[in-house]
Amino acid sequence: MRLIFISTFALALAGHPAVADCTTEIAAMFSGGPFDPFERPNRRETTISIAPDGSETPVSDVLWDGPTRSINCYASGCAMAIDGEMWLGDSFDGPWTPAPTQAPSDPEAFVRQIADDLGANITEAHCNGSQTLGDGAALQFVYRTKTNPNEFGSWFGGLFTAWIDPDTGRLVRLEETESVASWAPEPNPAVKVTTVIYDDAISVTRPGD
Repeated sequence: MRLIFISTFALALAGHPAVADCTTEIAAMFSGGPFDPFERPNRRETTISIAPDGSETPVSDVLWDGPTRSINCYASGCAMAIDGEMWLGDSFDGPWTPAPTQAPSDPEAFVRQIADDLGANITEAHCNGSQTLGDGAALQFVYRTKTNPNEFGSWFGGLFTAWIDPDTGRLVRLEETESVASWAPEPNPAVKVTTVIYDDAISVTRPGD
């Protein structure tokens, strides 16, 4: 009877990717794949937070033009960041006012290190294959990860569910829960949902250029 159980369990495992293989697959996405900030096309990312009671709160609306150029809009206004410089404005169109910021010594290396850390620190990986998403389907990957402390001593992480378009290989939706950070170390039960729309026409340029 014990032999039958072991054989049945082995057959069940054979139908699913090994955890180590899944971890490796997700880690590779941070280097040359759909999570690599240096490979991702220009896009708009809109994030909301869903509380345990189901209430929704807007978090951010971001235009990305490469890894170090963005306009991030919150309820209180917008911030444009370009290679370590920052400006504040009222909308995606400004007008823009220069603002002081504590920039990393090397913005591109800073972004690269975040991606490398996220890829290296993956646990609880699950590669779930094609799953229903809205009216269609996407490849679903679930994993926990976090960054290492950066040059400012800050870090962040959480439990993520990523949805990849099987036709384009691009990230189209990212959910994050049990979020933790150096400034908020207790896991947050809310779910942050980010939807991604790709648009090559998005351009973030320094004011006055």
